[in-house]
Amino acid sequence: MSRTKKSVTVRFFSIDASEAFFDNFSANFNVSNESSASTRIITTRNTKHFIKAAHTASERYFIAVVKERNSWQTKATRDGSITGLAINQGIIGDPYYFCVLPSQKVVLGFTTGPIGSLKSVASVALEQFKTLRTDKIALSLIPKEKEFSKLLVLPEYNSLHFKINSSSLVDVADDAPILIKNLSSAPYIENNVQLSLDLECGDEPDSIVTKDNIIEIVNYLSDSDSCTVLKVKGKNEDGQHINLDFGNAFINYKSELNTRNKYIDESTAIKVLSSAWNESPLFTK
Repeated sequence: MSRTKKSVTVRFFSIDASEAFFDNFSANFNVSNESSASTRIITTRNTKHFIKAAHTASERYFIAVVKERNSWQTKATRDGSITGLAINQGIIGDPYYFCVLPSQKVVLGFTTGPIGSLKSVASVALEQFKTLRTDKIALSLIPKEKEFSKLLVLPEYNSLHFKINSSSLVDVADDAPILIKNLSSAPYIENNVQLSLDLECGDEPDSIVTKDNIIEIVNYLSDSDSCTVLKVKGKNEDGQHINLDFGNAFINYKSELNTRNKYIDESTAIKVLSSAWNESPLFTK
């Protein structure tokens, strides 16, 4: 069987939760990992998630998730038959892999499925290892000390320019910005074409890009491998024109794998996440 190259980008998220979540995470994970029922299937927003406490090593906790892909509807065979998919005690979907470091309040993760759903799937996975049902968990991409900090304090935004492949808009996350959702549902955009948009930023409520949502849009687009250009124009406190480039604004780790499988298996995923942890400037080894 021939080998296939798969590109992987590991994202780094900070975890905002109560101290009880971090204090109890290890015990909750180990209980799941050591029991005969180390896996579970839960339903969130009508979508099934298979969640597995996969492995632990040196205060690193690895979680494997498969998110159901609702678009897998039928099976076609050479004899001409088209039938539904019969699944017995399982689901069909995209794999996600995470490494949780509770002492650092950080989670690393990647997927070969829709990248826009990585954050929401990570949140669903972490929810399964909390003690307090009322505990709220929020994730944020960890920015590099670069242009992103300038965006947060920029008093005036003029425009947003980005290029993105339309294929990344097929399955956007529920928490995606309204602009991205509108592009995803637009009937006139063909699949697998390069989109280039140059949008003015305005104060009017009906503006496509407003000062209130430009940070949210940049957050989302900078997390997409298919977004090749992402720039914001504005003015600083002195009235000078500023051009900010967010093509690589957040901490990540990129790798390219050769595999005979159509998916990345669990053991390979753990090696990728371990390499991301070892090479990250975030952690003191």
